[in-house]
Amino acid sequence: MRRALRVTAVIAVVLGVLLVVADRVGAHVAEGQIAERVATRLEERGITSSPPKVSITGVPFLTQVAAGRYDEIDLTLRDLKGGTLPLPLLTVQAHDVVAPTAGVLDGTVHPVAQRVTGTATVSYADLVKASGLANLTLRAKGEREVQVSGKLPLLGEVTGAAEVTVVDGKVRLRATELRSSLGGVSQTLLDTYREKLAVTLSLPKLPFDLELTDLRTAETGLLVSFTAADVELA
Repeated sequence: MRRALRVTAVIAVVLGVLLVVADRVGAHVAEGQIAERVATRLEERGITSSPPKVSITGVPFLTQVAAGRYDEIDLTLRDLKGGTLPLPLLTVQAHDVVAPTAGVLDGTVHPVAQRVTGTATVSYADLVKASGLANLTLRAKGEREVQVSGKLPLLGEVTGAAEVTVVDGKVRLRATELRSSLGGVSQTLLDTYREKLAVTLSLPKLPFDLELTDLRTAETGLLVSFTAADVELA
């Protein structure tokens, strides 16, 4: 009797391991297929990036396949180009994805995410370069404010501040104050340079109908956030 129980226990453990392995293998295969379909979709829409990486969260995966619903699918895209500000890394989370298995397999149905969110970082160096003013350095000062410093022709060493906001889906940089270390510099000249630090900068064309909705400063750059709803993923 004890031997039979031990054999049953061993069989149960082995079956459990096999199910876990099958679940992870299935998830890996599905991730590769989604990545290929997303890459094709991006190319069709003229979006330039490195090949996307996909991760299906939630366990067990096979249960989600049977239900045709996935809690979250994470995608990573690198080197998005276009616009005036590059995005070296864009991370995307597709939430509540509906993807009936039979329809997805025969190509009659496309996975649809009820909500999609994304985040990326715009470096301060890229922000300065895109503004067209060299020799300036930007650092985080407040949640949506940066410190400006550097050396400019006719003004010498300058310090000041600028606000960063979202305007019509673009990044808006606007200097709010600018001071020169040189005596006798006219306010008109300072105002002229300050006006040059009022620029609206576009981001690369984004996938999944994402729209820029918010930003805040961080040590490494501007953390930008995107959202979209009812999005066909691939």
